Amino acid sequence: RRLTAAVLVQRCSRKVPGRLWLATFGSAVALLSMISSNVLRKRGLDTPFASCSGAGLRTMPRLPLETGFSNGGGALSTQEFTAQKGETLRAASACGIAMAVSACIGLLERLLCHGHRDCADGRSLTTPTALQGSSGCGGKAATSDVSQLQQKGETLRAASACGIAMAVSACIGLLRTAAVSRASRLRRWAIADNSDGLAGQQRLRRESGNERRVSVAATPVDELQLVTDVSPDDGPTGTYQVGIDFKGWLQSCVEELDVRNLRVEGSLPAWLRGSLVHAGPAKFEFGNDEFVDWVDGQAMLYRVQILPDGSCTYRNRWLDTWNHRSHREAGKIAVRETCSRPSISNLFDRLKAMLSPPNNENGNLHISQVCGNARCVSMSVGSSMLEFTLADLSTLGKMPFNDELTDGGPLIFHAEPHVDPTTGESFTCAVQLKIDLENYRMKPEYVVFSVEPTESPQPGAELKRRLITRIETEYPSPVHTIGLTPQFIVMIQIPYPLNWDGMLRAEGKWLMTGEYEGNLNDYNTWQPERPTIIHLIDRVTGEHTEVFETDPFFFFHIVNSFEDNEGSSKVVYVDVVCYNEPPVGFPLEQARSGDVEDWRGGGGEVKRLRLDRSTGKCTMTGWPDNCFDEPKINPKVDGVQHRYSYGVIDDHGMLRVTKQNHETHEVVKWKEQDISRELPWQPVFVPEPYNSKEDAGVVLSFVRDQPTGDTFCVVIDAETFEETARIHFPKGHHVPLHGHGAWMQGQF
Repeated sequence: RRLTAAVLVQRCSRKVPGRLWLATFGSAVALLSMISSNVLRKRGLDTPFASCSGAGLRTMPRLPLETGFSNGGGALSTQEFTAQKGETLRAASACGIAMAVSACIGLLERLLCHGHRDCADGRSLTTPTALQGSSGCGGKAATSDVSQLQQKGETLRAASACGIAMAVSACIGLLRTAAVSRASRLRRWAIADNSDGLAGQQRLRRESGNERRVSVAATPVDELQLVTDVSPDDGPTGTYQVGIDFKGWLQSCVEELDVRNLRVEGSLPAWLRGSLVHAGPAKFEFGNDEFVDWVDGQAMLYRVQILPDGSCTYRNRWLDTWNHRSHREAGKIAVRETCSRPSISNLFDRLKAMLSPPNNENGNLHISQVCGNARCVSMSVGSSMLEFTLADLSTLGKMPFNDELTDGGPLIFHAEPHVDPTTGESFTCAVQLKIDLENYRMKPEYVVFSVEPTESPQPGAELKRRLITRIETEYPSPVHTIGLTPQFIVMIQIPYPLNWDGMLRAEGKWLMTGEYEGNLNDYNTWQPERPTIIHLIDRVTGEHTEVFETDPFFFFHIVNSFEDNEGSSKVVYVDVVCYNEPPVGFPLEQARSGDVEDWRGGGGEVKRLRLDRSTGKCTMTGWPDNCFDEPKINPKVDGVQHRYSYGVIDDHGMLRVTKQNHETHEVVKWKEQDISRELPWQPVFVPEPYNSKEDAGVVLSFVRDQPTGDTFCVVIDAETFEETARIHFPKGHHVPLHGHGAWMQGQF
């Protein structure tokens, strides 16, 4: 043993380069195996294709690779292909398992057999003198040790050959993990390949030559055919047949533009003159840091103007906030956002940041006007109201309120301001987390307030809010929108209270590790054992008149509310888009990577709540499977009985702009939309001046062309629901997924 050790010590310095070369070679083989595995998996098994039939972007097996696994030259079915591939790769996996043992033995052979090779060449084996003297061994002992080394060398050389062979088997073995995952997905799609379903019919048309399957990335735009409808026939239930390209839609905007004389297809109504303004998250990373949730993206304003001469302009500009400046100057996430925390390496600095109140400057979701439409504001659920000018979209800063509403604590979870189209008064509500020092507890309240139309019309001037009422609650839930009638404010409180435990866990982990994993859904807890509560609040006196309870539901948007007298009963009706539970969310990183296979979005069901003020009972009717949201109505019928609303529906995975008839339940879709590529969002209704018809006007919507990433604004006649014009944004300009917008008639 000592002789062997001596050999190793002596030979180490002479043979280090060779052994390093061997280790490098082995590492390179393993690395190349993994790279080849990923390349083959991504290019052969995960290539997206667009179907001209409306199947759109969908991940399907690539034909050349699938043919390579065929049996006897004939194409295998999905099930056979999956089974045969699994058997082949399981055998390869066994080689991969044996690879590790073979590699170790092969390396030992290189290490231990240098003494044997030296003796075989006739060279003397030299042992350090100190070790020779202390070993007590003579020449026979040394000869015996050399003989043993020779035998080990023969054995280990054979093992080394196995180590060389393992490189090939490793390449195949490493494919197994990706293949098994892919196989399970192919099994789920197997139902789509039968000829009775929608996807099967599309496949048969492709095979017959009537339809082409093309790669979006490789196909010129002009070659794609127009597809205007998706059949609701049998198909994979709950899956996306067309697909929304979140990977492309959620990329950051990289430029600010100010462009005149946009290209317009079709004709614009002569009365349609003014500005359409949207806000949205548009910057999702700084340096190596990426925001956790979409709502944390830094705000950008988008404005399309139709000038008096009929020409069109486009401008986009960052909302200049303290948050955005801090991130940009630091080159990383530097301050707290709604669902993201700054990158701070020191624990004590994180503690300091945690105890500092957030600045809440990121109004990226909703545009409205206050003070008699004289002042423009942008806001979001966790943001203060931020004022900007319409002329050049420059930021003026936080609205300078001069009142006592926030004396008890900051206001959070603002509802979208609801402007009375007749009076111009703007109503909203928020949650205030007051602290009860006497009882050592939190005392949450809903604060309902308004901004009167005569209040400080000068941009940048101080203004005062009118407190309408405060409603104490044990479980504060976010309120996204409120309803208005001539007498009442309608506020719906859903069983979705703040999740204190979840928030504290996320904050605690960030404090200790610097990693924050909370998202918007983690801030609240769905509690269906509680009822949904509808509050009626007198707009003038603030009297909390009636409270109604009904079965639990989740909602974002109220379509409209109105009052009616039915005999001796006084009734308030509320049309609301209801969900059985909060929609499934996903982290921004996952969505931007395109990994949204398990996400099920779409819309809710439009239901009509009947609040009988005489009996205190709430009943609910509506039409199911509507899959509708982002509703808009003609402002002329806001607060009175309406017939139509306009929004988007989830039509087998693609968003469609629609007109909803709330009396007949008829749904009319934008006829000219190419659903294989055109993705509309957040429509805005613009009423025709001096026309009393409810559907006299147009619907405007930003539409993303998914293959190119270009955007245009479609103009749809609200009565016929036929397209009249398209206003094209500059080619190559990216507009990310945005929030709510507003039309400002005659304002530039």
